[in-house]
Amino acid sequence: MASELSLRVLVVDNDEPVCTATAEMLESLGYQADCETDSRNALKVFAENPDKFDLAIIEPILPDLTGLDLAIGLKAIRPAFPILFYAGYADESIIGRIEAEGLGLVAFKPFKTNELAAAIRDRLSGSEQRPVLH
Repeated sequence: MASELSLRVLVVDNDEPVCTATAEMLESLGYQADCETDSRNALKVFAENPDKFDLAIIEPILPDLTGLDLAIGLKAIRPAFPILFYAGYADESIIGRIEAEGLGLVAFKPFKTNELAAAIRDRLSGSEQRPVLH
């Protein structure tokens, strides 16, 4: 894995302004961010070069290929790949599935830059606690 300062993050959110804002927030922290608004394309980009990325931040509720299914696809390629889900809202069934399948941690939008940085550090450290960011 790259050092935290050279971390490359794949951000997947079908809401382009939110995806761009998240990528900008990550870049303000010194990370490199690639923003994808199409989950199928995100899986294709990852499959073409899975070692390019150190972390994915995914909205769980996406059209076509859901964020959960995308995470399963990413982990089929790289089983230990760290994923952080971020959601404006998610019902307990979605959160339960994420946790039951060991897909990643869940953070709730909106959040501050320092809260996102802490959630990333927790995820990269292998923490299994669920951060709740507001």
